[in-house]
Amino acid sequence: MESSGLSTKLRAFAELTKLRITIMVLFTFCVAGVLAAGPDVKMGTLIWAALGLLFMAASGNAMNMYLERYTDFLMIRTAKRPLPDQRLSSGEVVMFASVCFGISAGIFLAAVNWQTALCGLVTWVLYVCVYTPLKTRTSLNTEIGAIPGALPIIMGSLATTGTVGLQEWAFFATLLFWQFPHFMAIAWLYRDQYREGGHKMLTVIDPTGRRAGKKAVVTCAILLLVSLLPALTFRTGLQSVLFSFSAVLLGYFYMRDSIRFAGNRNKTTARRLLRTSIIYLPLFMLALVVASLS
Repeated sequence: MESSGLSTKLRAFAELTKLRITIMVLFTFCVAGVLAAGPDVKMGTLIWAALGLLFMAASGNAMNMYLERYTDFLMIRTAKRPLPDQRLSSGEVVMFASVCFGISAGIFLAAVNWQTALCGLVTWVLYVCVYTPLKTRTSLNTEIGAIPGALPIIMGSLATTGTVGLQEWAFFATLLFWQFPHFMAIAWLYRDQYREGGHKMLTVIDPTGRRAGKKAVVTCAILLLVSLLPALTFRTGLQSVLFSFSAVLLGYFYMRDSIRFAGNRNKTTARRLLRTSIIYLPLFMLALVVASLS
């Protein structure tokens, strides 16, 4: 029985980290770090930095669940999280988040650099102290949340070089605008639950979904433009052409499904847009890495 109880606790703590999201964050962070440093990247530093980010993300996600413990209880998709499901206490979650934050700060300062530590702190504060409370106050929470969502790109560059170049800023902008169609699809699919949970998502403020559809299309158009900026940083014209072709092709499919969603808002078009967004990001990063390191 004791072993079973410990196993349940450990699984609950693991759930606090939102592991699937954290893995994607780590992936974009590492890609940015490698792109910034190039072939001379110090893998030891990158590994330590990734470990620091892992603990920082775990801390932020745990605090997010702590702050949303009452609204999570009201939504089917989140009611089984450790706090509303009473598998962990509030004190345990706060302690977990605090320890993870301390470990993260220690790793960044001791094994990476102060710039990454500072950017990590800004990311954590924006996500936990600004974005999370705003979800029940304004539909602009998505705009605010997109910033910490993209800052790991800047952190990756700072971790391996201490600076941020044009390519990394372009990558940051791409990830920033990529999030809007992605989240508009999610907000539409779960609009009823968001309303019950008291979240002021755009699909709750405007139940018709017209504003969400328009935002998906407009931000996807901006994404298509900023995603081409890395082409300015390549050494040869062939690299620029090949990358631009890939970015335009990926942007076309993302825009196509954004337009379909805007024109006919239903579960089918929303799921298709969500699926396309998930496919877009790793393929864009692959194109960026291949063009940069070839």
